[in-house]
Parts: sequence; C-alpha cells; structure tokens
Amino acid sequence: MQRSNLVVAAVAVVVLFCLVGVGLVYASYSQQEDNLQLRSNFNVSQAVEITMNDSVASDYMSRYFKEPDWRLTRTTFVQETPYDQNGTAMQANNIWKVEIMERSCACQKISDLYVLEGYVSADTGEVLEISKQKVSEREYEKQTCATTVCH
Repeated sequence: MQRSNLVVAAVAVVVLFCLVGVGLVYASYSQQEDNLQLRSNFNVSQAVEITMNDSVASDYMSRYFKEPDWRLTRTTFVQETPYDQNGTAMQANNIWKVEIMERSCACQKISDLYVLEGYVSADTGEVLEISKQKVSEREYEKQTCATTVCH
C-alpha cells in the first residue's frame, strides 16, 4: 500500500515541476507580448479566446482535452508571413499564433500531445487557420514538458 502512495506522490511532483517550468517560460514571453499587444487591436487573451471559440477548435477540445492540469497554452506574435497547411501565405500583417496542447496522460514517460494551433489576425480578430494534430512530445518542440523539466 505504501508503494502506491509513493508512486502517486512521485507523479504529483513531476506534474508540479512541469507547471513551474511552463510558468517560467511564460513569464519571459509575457513582457515581450505586452509591448506587442499595445500595437494590435486584439491582445493575447482575446486571441486565445477567439481560437477556443472557433467551432473546429471547440469540437477538437471537447473530444480530446480532458485534464486542464495537463494543458499548456502558448502564444506567439508573428510578424513575418506564416503559411497555412496548404503552403499558402496568410494575408495578414500581425498574427497571434495560439498553441494549446494537452498531454494524453500524466505518466513519467514520453506521451502523446493533442495539439491545437490557431492563427488569429491581431488587427481584425479573424481566425485565419486552425490545425489539430496528435504527436509525440518528443516530436513536437523542445519547449514541451518532455524535453525540459520532466524527463
């Protein structure tokens, strides 16, 4: 019985370390984004809300996002021209890239991530692109939990 309590405690510590690591990364980006928000009509919070309210995004999240504690939301202000999934340039100057990802389990191994990426015009608030995918943490990016604090 004591061994199972130890395993539960270890998992809780791993999840806590992930959350602290994410918080530190977010703090460094938030100051840069504050300056960018002053030059756009839609701020980072609005871009996240617009993305989450999109029907495709909302449907994906209701199907696959089950545990808010395993979720990470990251935003990036994109000033160069991004391309959609078909390789077509998006027709907007200032764009918020919103990434919402959630681990598929709280296990101590590399697991899958459900990833939702949305591109929102910072000038008009229009959703320019929504993409969704399920990938291994290892294949997504170095800033995910698997390649920084947790593993």
